[in-house]
Amino acid sequence: MKKHVALDAVCPFCHHSLMDEEVEIKGLPSVYLNIRSEESDKGTVHLCAAFECFEHQKDMPVTQGEVVGFCCPYCHTELLTQEVCQICNAPMVEMGLTSGGYVRICSRFGCFNHFLSLSDQESVHEIAH
Repeated sequence: MKKHVALDAVCPFCHHSLMDEEVEIKGLPSVYLNIRSEESDKGTVHLCAAFECFEHQKDMPVTQGEVVGFCCPYCHTELLTQEVCQICNAPMVEMGLTSGGYVRICSRFGCFNHFLSLSDQESVHEIAH
């Protein structure tokens, strides 16, 4: 049985939980964010909270290859970092973790580059799939 790490994401700026208990993906609360297209259309996205799961639900169309802006739905701070994706050169998006550390994902729709930095591996939750 394959195991996944379940992420409990928070805004790195206001530290509000980004977890949405009402929208589940793969049986887990989803990570809820505001998004903005290159044409400045605004919407929301729910990301799967299992690390290495790329399932998501969004309420607006996004074109393959488009760089998407991600913001905290509570403090509205943009989550793009100065770091660029090693695969496609788009800005990386950072979310904090309640256990310490962070997860970064590529902001380009269709690029699956991501990484996880844990500061307290004792509090990581594993889920079996």
